[in-house]
Amino acid sequence: MKTAKAISLTRMGWLLQYYWATYKTTYLTAIFGFIGLIILVYQLILFSNHGYLTFETGYVHGIFLSGYFVICLLWVGQSFLALRNPQNAKSYLMLPASIAEKYIVELSIKMAGLLIIYPIIFWVASNLGLGLFQLFGPLFFTNVTIYNIGILEWKEFWLIENFGEQLFFIKLILLGLFALIPSLIWAGSLIFGKYNFIWMPLSMIITYLVLSATTLGISWIMQPGIVRLNGQVKLEVLNFDKPEILPETPLLIVMIAFWIWLAVVLSYVVAYFKLKEKQV
Repeated sequence: MKTAKAISLTRMGWLLQYYWATYKTTYLTAIFGFIGLIILVYQLILFSNHGYLTFETGYVHGIFLSGYFVICLLWVGQSFLALRNPQNAKSYLMLPASIAEKYIVELSIKMAGLLIIYPIIFWVASNLGLGLFQLFGPLFFTNVTIYNIGILEWKEFWLIENFGEQLFFIKLILLGLFALIPSLIWAGSLIFGKYNFIWMPLSMIITYLVLSATTLGISWIMQPGIVRLNGQVKLEVLNFDKPEILPETPLLIVMIAFWIWLAVVLSYVVAYFKLKEKQV
């Protein structure tokens, strides 16, 4: 099947219009539905905790991270829906746009929803949920202690500072995990299709085990720890802190960061070639 080869911003704009015309009801329903869900979650937490909730309690972090994973699975993981039906797939693949244009537009929509729209939705829904409890909470509780969630408060999200020279790599690993989840689920939308919500979480667990085993294995091979009894070597065990390839930074930490970001990049590459395979 022949399609345009070059990348055209005009055709990408047409694709965006096509997506909006086709899925605008789904998009709007998802936005308002998720706002309602977050508000409901806040009411359940606030009422069960007698009205006490601040950003530092951890509940807000937990809600945000849970929502992030749900959005990844149900939003990013449900990409290229037209390809799951033979008739719709034929119509979609015949659209006058190149593979790269279809890939970029779909990815842009999904990442915009995850990285831009979701944080805005979360902030709005969180404050609506807190405001709603401010109105009705005093009817049930005498002491109500809540604070609206401000945008600048997200600087406290890391909650990690005691890692010395390793802090950069720890943050790199955490950012990598945030990036790895949507990248794997994105690739899964093209590999597993409608069963992505089942097989992708399982694949993520397997990926985690493989990454962990690889980094631990390399660390052990290069410099295993040694247990001594009465001056004699008894057992070689994993040494998580050695060898250090940077000041106070063991190889294990560096390798974890490397493998995670490599997996992020490869996920998008694999997804592109999977789409290209379907286009042929």
